Amino acid sequence: MTKSRGLAAALLVASLFAASPVWAQVQVFTFSAPTTIPNPYSTFTVQYTLGGSKLYQATAQLRFYLSTTRNGTTSRVLMDSRQILLRAGANGLYLPPIGTQTASFMLATVQPDAQTVLAGIAQRCAPETWYLQAEVDFTTVQGDDTVIGTTKPADFYFTGGTLSPTTIQPGGTTNFSFTLATQCPATAPSTVGVFLADANYQLLSYIGGVSIGTGSGTFSLPPTPITFSPTIAPGAYNIVLLADVDGVIAESNENNNAGAFALDIVPSALAAARGEAGPLTLDVPVPAEAASLPDGSQASMPDNDSQKL
Repeated sequence: MTKSRGLAAALLVASLFAASPVWAQVQVFTFSAPTTIPNPYSTFTVQYTLGGSKLYQATAQLRFYLSTTRNGTTSRVLMDSRQILLRAGANGLYLPPIGTQTASFMLATVQPDAQTVLAGIAQRCAPETWYLQAEVDFTTVQGDDTVIGTTKPADFYFTGGTLSPTTIQPGGTTNFSFTLATQCPATAPSTVGVFLADANYQLLSYIGGVSIGTGSGTFSLPPTPITFSPTIAPGAYNIVLLADVDGVIAESNENNNAGAFALDIVPSALAAARGEAGPLTLDVPVPAEAASLPDGSQASMPDNDSQKL
């Protein structure tokens, strides 16, 4: 080929690409994300096809994003970036792989910013609609929507509380308070059961119940008195609190519903006068008796140790 003919051929190729720019770029033609990703800690897979071509370049950069919009480029985080090898074609053109391609991800394998977003979604109480995107060399963005996460039930747990005083005489009065929390909302009202138990957390009598409303967040009880019978035997006791004592809420964890205050009942007025405030012990095992009460039937338990709440 003469120098003039070679120049003419090069100009022809250049003019073809100028007229059809899509030929000069490798792009994502189709892209499909899973309909749902219930658990982003598990593997999820996308499918895509590529088209177009590149002149004199045998590689391209394929990027995947997690985005709040289908095709936008501002509110998104990078999940992964990988190099793809192109097939050699005619006239210096390089072509992408043929057919449907797949890529798999999970929270542990994506980029740090995407890990943060996915972990936040996984912790929240309801699924969210997001978009997965793919693009090659910052060309046209293809995106598809997916619902990430699941609806999570309430999970009641005590975060603190105070009993004051912790030492009284028979017939004496002590005051208790507590804070109860759940991150995800409760859809029905429930009750915190208040029990008198022995030193080993064996339930002795039912003192009363504290109503808890619906929703999420923190529920607080201000200092509330309990007056015990003058005939109660001196000894070491516990005041046990059981969240959702009637079992009306299907919680994600039913084993963290108990807390307890240590209470000493002594015959000496002098010893009782030295009683100080004591904290709520958290993560107390739920007493076996409470787990076996049908529908929280506390009415069947003795109730003559104290006045009812």
